[in-house]
Amino acid sequence: MRHSFASHCAEAGVPKAVVLSILGTNSEIVDKHYTHIGEEAQQKAIMAISGSFTSIPDHERITKALALIDACKDKPEIVIGIEKVLRVN
Repeated sequence: MRHSFASHCAEAGVPKAVVLSILGTNSEIVDKHYTHIGEEAQQKAIMAISGSFTSIPDHERITKALALIDACKDKPEIVIGIEKVLRVN
């Protein structure tokens, strides 16, 4: 139970001091034996570091950008160029 509690707290972002206070143990024991970060938390960290952390998938962002471009009446050359890049399938 202690192991699961410490791991769930770590994934939820509960400060280590709070976990230590509840478990009544020292930091070294929690770090070595109780806390294991789950796969979801690891994926979020990797995505944040790689710059791909966004709640909107790329295809949805491209669709929204194209909708904005389509709404433009007079498109400058740069916008036409961007549109061509975004419409490549």
